[in-house]
Amino acid sequence: MARPDDDSFLAALRDAVRLRDCIALALVPAIAVAVFALPVARRRSLAFAYGDPSLLTAYTAQFVHFDAAHLAANVLGYALVAGFGYVLAALSGYRRVFGVTAATYLVAFSPALSWLNLALPRNAVSYGLSGLNMAFVGLLALVLVAYGSRLDDRISVRYAPGLFFAVVALIALIVPRAGTITGIGAASVVVAAGYVLSARGSWPEKPRAGWGPRLMQAGWLDAGVLGVVTLFGYQFVGFDSLVGDSGIVNVYVHLLGFCLGFIVPYTALALGVLGPDRAFLSD
Repeated sequence: MARPDDDSFLAALRDAVRLRDCIALALVPAIAVAVFALPVARRRSLAFAYGDPSLLTAYTAQFVHFDAAHLAANVLGYALVAGFGYVLAALSGYRRVFGVTAATYLVAFSPALSWLNLALPRNAVSYGLSGLNMAFVGLLALVLVAYGSRLDDRISVRYAPGLFFAVVALIALIVPRAGTITGIGAASVVVAAGYVLSARGSWPEKPRAGWGPRLMQAGWLDAGVLGVVTLFGYQFVGFDSLVGDSGIVNVYVHLLGFCLGFIVPYTALALGVLGPDRAFLSD
């Protein structure tokens, strides 16, 4: 596996990305499209009804859509957040972390997010990929920092919560609700700033020889910038249109998906359950 300073961006990208991984990631939108082709009555039976929940519909609801625009938006969102997340994870030596986490999302998060909807009892139906997409956004926040650590070794994954709290602060601005949300946003700004100051204070004056210069070369910096734009920009898609009487449960599930999507892999890394790919351990 090429280190950032050993090869061009495109060569490293070809070396890092695996066709089988791309095919596996493509199964999610493929299933969503296949389910959309089913009759409406059948799709309704696969959605998660709060008044009549089941283990089957808790899982299948993630792939159900009743409107082509809703399906297209969710599939495009998935392609962006999961796609960028995978590429950055592969380039930074966190492909295994991404793969294990993505599998966890698909197996456990899909039904879990549906059942957690029941924490806010109401007569409604839940469906769509958006909650799962937000979990991948949480993972994107983690791998962005991991990607930065491969370009400049003064950046450490242990400071990833700083980026996480910065996103939570943005969400609080996008969804102006009760004072609780405002308080969470303010607290998130303080915590994010604390992580930045802590990280900055512990940095050596210069990165390890050969690492820092690659950060400013074509491709490497561009990929990181696009990842940051996707991370912060997707919050406007995931939350801005949901403010209103019918949006509170969606906001709740989207925020829950984002938080769990970050916390689960970060905790696994912190506890040593997961770690960088072996090809990078000797860098």
